Amino acid sequence: MTAPTYATTITLRDGRQATVRPLEAGDVDPLTAFFVSLSADTRSRYGPHPFDRPTAESLCASIDNSRIVRFVAVLNDGQPEAEIIGYMILSREIWPGDRERYGDRLREGECACLAPVIADAFQNQGVGTLMGRHVVASAREMGVKQLILMGGVLAFNERAQHFYEKLGFRRVGEFWTHYGEDKLNYDMVLDLE
Repeated sequence: MTAPTYATTITLRDGRQATVRPLEAGDVDPLTAFFVSLSADTRSRYGPHPFDRPTAESLCASIDNSRIVRFVAVLNDGQPEAEIIGYMILSREIWPGDRERYGDRLREGECACLAPVIADAFQNQGVGTLMGRHVVASAREMGVKQLILMGGVLAFNERAQHFYEKLGFRRVGEFWTHYGEDKLNYDMVLDLE
């Protein structure tokens, strides 16, 4: 899975434009600013990694688009005031728990998982849908035949479920997590053929 040219421009509802593209080595400062700006509520719904500068530095220093493509939506891309407003992981590395839950529904070698997060100030403004459509189209171009959600989606997170359904995902199962309190989650899948 390579992604050196998977970039596009999206137009926000207020007319501003953002570039959606794979993460680059020089994105440490805007990625750090994005991570630390996320509210506690947003952070609680997204868990692939911590939201701090060391994580941003590590991600930008270890880009390997053959395994994981980290897409960003950037306002003022290439300018000193560049601002990341969206971040989506597209990974061919399927977590063991996801692999267990999906079982024979996984299309081995043709599956990737998705984990999106949008800056609080840009949620409910269509940014996620525009960015998500580009990431899904890029996945298809990369030869991915099936997308699943990285770690599922919390059952009470109806806004996220609606977002995934707009992209074409459908619910295929449910499971419980036990991090301090029991929480119902859903597995969702998108077939790209």
